Amino acid sequence: MMKGKFAGRGGGPRPNDIREAMQGDHDVHISYWKAWRSREVALDYAKGSSGASYNLLPTYLEKLVMANPGSITQIHTEYADGIGHRFKYMFMALAASIEGYRFMRKVVIVDGSHLRGKYAGCLLTASAQDGNYQVFPLAVAVVDSENDKAWEWFFTKLSQFIPNNEEIVFVSDRHPSIYMAIAKSKIGYGNSSIIRTYFKDKHLGYLVGKAARAYRLSEFYLTFNEIKRVNQSCADYLVGIGLEHWARSHFQGNRYNIMTSNVAETWNSVLRDAREYPILSLIEYIRAKLMTWFAKRRQIKRGEGQMVTPRVEEILAANFERSGSLWVTMIGEAEYKVRNKEGATFHVNLSQKTCTCHEFQALLIPCTHAIAAATRAQIRIDSLVDGCYSRSTYTAAYANIINPVVEYESIEILSSDNSVSGVEINRPSSRRPPGRPRKSRILSRGEFQTRGPKKRTVCSRCKGGGHNRATCKVAI
Repeated sequence: MMKGKFAGRGGGPRPNDIREAMQGDHDVHISYWKAWRSREVALDYAKGSSGASYNLLPTYLEKLVMANPGSITQIHTEYADGIGHRFKYMFMALAASIEGYRFMRKVVIVDGSHLRGKYAGCLLTASAQDGNYQVFPLAVAVVDSENDKAWEWFFTKLSQFIPNNEEIVFVSDRHPSIYMAIAKSKIGYGNSSIIRTYFKDKHLGYLVGKAARAYRLSEFYLTFNEIKRVNQSCADYLVGIGLEHWARSHFQGNRYNIMTSNVAETWNSVLRDAREYPILSLIEYIRAKLMTWFAKRRQIKRGEGQMVTPRVEEILAANFERSGSLWVTMIGEAEYKVRNKEGATFHVNLSQKTCTCHEFQALLIPCTHAIAAATRAQIRIDSLVDGCYSRSTYTAAYANIINPVVEYESIEILSSDNSVSGVEINRPSSRRPPGRPRKSRILSRGEFQTRGPKKRTVCSRCKGGGHNRATCKVAI
């Protein structure tokens, strides 16, 4: 009865919804746990068996590569006596993402999130951010757990299309295994989740965030000295992890606007329901989601005379509004002195696209001082924006089409004779622990859950006037 309700991309009704449906439609009362177990069975019917999906995976990935030539997929297994080959790791990077990465800013956000399916595991992701400040998924991997070997294997596969050079910057949530894997790869490392702060102090968190986002060293130390006065142990911790790992002013590379791993967190939230699917349905959900995103983003509206993406247009408009109060003095050809209302002066060089506030060269988007100078010089503001934010670059990033895997639902359970690899893949040894899987993300230190005002509980007798609300324990 419930199989049809779980078909498609959604997660289907929850246990309480099943209980209400059985009570309302069939006048049958069932317990919550019966509804939970029934839902597990219905998911298996609609999305395939969790155990059998691992054996179906090689055929699915072969069909995916045939439909999308240039994609990178790989399965890693380990042999166990008396059992055979058990699933260990799986990697997938679609050809459209690989080609689109050439048009991205070279900042890669990596993260891991737990799977809530029958056999648990962990989903590793690598993402970038396009010129319109949108998530651009690069690759995914399903591994047994988030450990050193799994992350090292993931970065090895990632290096097939992300070259190992000093231009690459990785941003993560400071998981020790990520740090170890990147250190072995000798890749530039940018880390910033510490902006969520080490202590549960909102004012301290604000100061750490302000120091981390400062463009100039003078601004950084002004705020950092205040952190020392508020909490010396926090300042010692920040120095101990390395200022270059969390402060923009000390970082040697270019991380643009990306200061946290929120890009990866956004991608994980999109896959929130799919993380409890069998592995085959999970990978197909990811492919279908990317296919939809690429098709939708190719339809970006082209305005007359518009050279940059919509999000960058908004940033330029906001900076232009703030530039009206600045005083501009010409120094030489394409060089200007800009003074704000507080009397601080800045040196802008329009030909080199630099400003002594360092925001211009850090974001590659004109700051308020550069816009004021460009207005004085009668230069188009959008001509000063870096090419990575242009509409032509954005269009090229999504030019490749992601094709569907036709009739993937009809893939039959493989035998050792017709398996692509000639090996039957058994389910992993790990299983989901007992109890209800956790849905909400565990907050980092210093993060606070935003909630609405707490509702006052009033019993029915108080509402009817049968109780004295001043002494009623329920009302209190």
